[in-house]
Amino acid sequence: MYSQPLFSVEDPCELVRWMRAYPLATVVAVTPAGLDANLLPLEVVHLAETGEHRGRVLLKGHVARSHALSQVGPAGVPVLVVFQSPNAYISPRWYVNGQRSGRLAPSWNYVAVEARGRVRRVDDGAWLRRHLAALTLAQEAHRAAPWSLADASPEFVDEAAARLIGLEIDVEQWAGKRFLSQQRTEADRRSVVEHLAEESAGSARDVGGLITP
Repeated sequence: MYSQPLFSVEDPCELVRWMRAYPLATVVAVTPAGLDANLLPLEVVHLAETGEHRGRVLLKGHVARSHALSQVGPAGVPVLVVFQSPNAYISPRWYVNGQRSGRLAPSWNYVAVEARGRVRRVDDGAWLRRHLAALTLAQEAHRAAPWSLADASPEFVDEAAARLIGLEIDVEQWAGKRFLSQQRTEADRRSVVEHLAEESAGSARDVGGLITP
């Protein structure tokens, strides 16, 4: 992922935070049939900060047994995983500075994290249940009445799990990009936030909340 130093994110904790905030990732795998792209919700596991697994990040997911990714062998296949925040178009008219010079152009604001590794299948019912419980908890924990896997009938969970295969991706390389008008002046950024708040799309307002004035 191309990124100039001003927009690059290298702090592992921040990268993990962004991935957990936007867990529906685009997973692109290299298969015998060519490139295969899928949107998958992923559990992001940041392992021990010290010792043998220091800084190791593991991505866990699941697919139907009929899915192409369920057929990967023990060695796995290379994958590119992209996590992306809400994004929004930025109009040049929103900038306070530069209107007279005309040296302005439209842009797009977003945050993205790119991870590379190899995906392998996990055919283990207990692993799958732990993964599904953790994936659900990450989205439900903040709710007043959170739903959990225990709220579903055991028979239903067993039937659903039997139709799924787990996936694990050891992250070997990763990079982050925060493109949120950092190159603009404070006055410009404040103006951008104000205009995004007036947009009809909820994603635009969400982007406004990511910008630091």
